[in-house]
Amino acid sequence: MTDSIRAHAKVNLHLEVLNRRDDGYHNIVSLMASVALHDLLKLEESSARELSGGIDIAIAVKNGGGVYGSLTDSIPAHENLIARAATLYYERAGINGRAVFSVEKNIPAGAGLGGGSSDAAAALKLLNGRFGKFRDDELADLGSKIGADVPYCLHGGFAIGRGIGELIMPVPGKLPPWVLIINDAIHVDTGAAYRSLNRGTEADAGQEAAVGRTIRRLTSALSKGSLNDLKDAAENDFEKPVFRQYPRIRHIKEELYGSGAAFAIMTGSGSSVIGLFQQKETAEQARSKLAGTYREVILTQFVQ
Repeated sequence: MTDSIRAHAKVNLHLEVLNRRDDGYHNIVSLMASVALHDLLKLEESSARELSGGIDIAIAVKNGGGVYGSLTDSIPAHENLIARAATLYYERAGINGRAVFSVEKNIPAGAGLGGGSSDAAAALKLLNGRFGKFRDDELADLGSKIGADVPYCLHGGFAIGRGIGELIMPVPGKLPPWVLIINDAIHVDTGAAYRSLNRGTEADAGQEAAVGRTIRRLTSALSKGSLNDLKDAAENDFEKPVFRQYPRIRHIKEELYGSGAAFAIMTGSGSSVIGLFQQKETAEQARSKLAGTYREVILTQFVQ
């Protein structure tokens, strides 16, 4: 029996980096959303048996094609987030066994679109659908051990992320659906991007009050479906340092505005930039205009 699930890409509509934590991570405030662009993960084989005589867990991840299918072949098994998530699932469930996944890879890697995290979340969902060992909150806790975006990817839709991104507050949204994603295959080192912000370890009451105001403005923009209000409230703290180092990424944002986007922002620590459009026709015209200039120009839409 083969089960399959879509692993949707994630975009950040707002990303604010607060203070550095004792564990080396940073506290953030992020407004995240799922888009229709997706990988397809299949659980082709699985078995489970109670632990006896030691740990015996075998996870395989196969190239199932897609635009970026070759990425699956290039990632060492111990670094593959699907394999890591599946192994952790078996370990925490107290079972031995074997699972074979195949992934159709369509989300660019290292692009700020959460492809690896979404694949890991999909693997956890598939295994839990097969074995039913964990509640949703327990599965999210498992996911947080794999990556900060995994708990969000388990949920999807519009949501505010706090902590390192693992504390998820779903929010209703009525934004126009059209999202143009531009990725020019520029690699941004996430660790270096965080270090460039030079955040301290202290958080103060004034900062938390400001965060509260920002969240209210963001959720109001979503509930009204106002891209103008979203533009006024949202920011990405990584844009300044990344744009300094990679002016071409800043130029992509400018080109999106010049092509009719009502709102544009870099997602994650880069390097993709997204543009939101009021009308599908304007978005399609922008895609046609920019498609020959950049490596990836993908027209997609929000999914709830």
